[in-house]
Amino acid sequence: MDFQLSDEQKDVQRAAREFAQGEFDPDLALELDQSGKPPESLWKKAAQLGFIGIHYPEEFGGQGMGLFESVLTIEAFCSADSGIGSALSMVDIGAEVILKFGSKDQKERFVIPLAKGAKRMSIAFAESEDGQDLSSLSTVSERRGNEYFLCGEKRFVLNATLADWFVTLCKEPKEGWITLIVERDREGINIHPIEKMGLRMIPFGDLDFREVRVDIENRIGNGGEGMAHVHHCHQVMGLRSAAQALGTAQGAFDRAMGHAKQRIQFGKKLSQFQAIRHKLADMAVDIEVARWLTYKSATEYDQGKMDSKFLSITQLEAGRTLVRVVDEALQIFGGYGYIAEQAIEHYFRDAWAIRVELGTEEEEKDAIAKIMFGPDSIKK
Repeated sequence: MDFQLSDEQKDVQRAAREFAQGEFDPDLALELDQSGKPPESLWKKAAQLGFIGIHYPEEFGGQGMGLFESVLTIEAFCSADSGIGSALSMVDIGAEVILKFGSKDQKERFVIPLAKGAKRMSIAFAESEDGQDLSSLSTVSERRGNEYFLCGEKRFVLNATLADWFVTLCKEPKEGWITLIVERDREGINIHPIEKMGLRMIPFGDLDFREVRVDIENRIGNGGEGMAHVHHCHQVMGLRSAAQALGTAQGAFDRAMGHAKQRIQFGKKLSQFQAIRHKLADMAVDIEVARWLTYKSATEYDQGKMDSKFLSITQLEAGRTLVRVVDEALQIFGGYGYIAEQAIEHYFRDAWAIRVELGTEEEEKDAIAKIMFGPDSIKK
């Protein structure tokens, strides 16, 4: 498969890098990470320049490009700063469900404001402790006339206190699994923030729905399609998280490389020691492998032939690469790596948060094995 970027893709990559390098001030990144505040002004600027929703159709506020271009943008942003880059890449989670399954009216009402940087969206799917098991969901919605009344709890919601809308999975007694677009300002929604170690610019929390009224116009697609919506969303999120991992690993590598070239130890630069050179060589190899897998997955998605097994392989390797590279980078920095003023400190914390987004190694291996051996192979 040919992964040579087109001239247009090179322009996107170059523009994203220039924006990130020019706007992601290290002091601002440190301040936002320590305060746990989102990069509001950068979000607005990124939207104005067309980076948010770059793969949306033009009629719905986007640039009409592919998910590959979105991957290139996320990679460039996270390479410049893992915290700011991740925060900007997660302001429109759930838009993919509306783009694929929603009505034209829903796309105009909910997707265009995302592209303009006027609104934010998130998903509310999980309820279990591990955030992955969707087999025992208890959130229900009862249809009464032209409204749904939503009750239940959702866990581990990204941007819980920031998102204006939540694409929410629930079960209606007659319609089965459905997804509803729930406005955050609806009466009956309680948000419980959760503190976490990494990605502090992205607030995290649980949602509690108590007889929340949702207009029927906010139901996406038809009854019984909810799980298909979730599957599609997880595919796109998996790709975007792989791009986050790739960019964060590249950023950690770049910083470790720069430190090795400057730091003097025992009268020599670190880059002159074979052990350090070999570490950096291994890191470079890991990143290139993860990049090839991520780019191939994004290309296949845009061609309409996403392979679920290959996507799981991509997520597994991107997560492994991220943790290995950031850990090695921290070791190259030595004691300096634990100082907050050094970006590698929050890269290390952010890496583990992104790793969780991608899924644990065991989850990804199970997903790969399930496809290889068949869904009922363990029972036989």
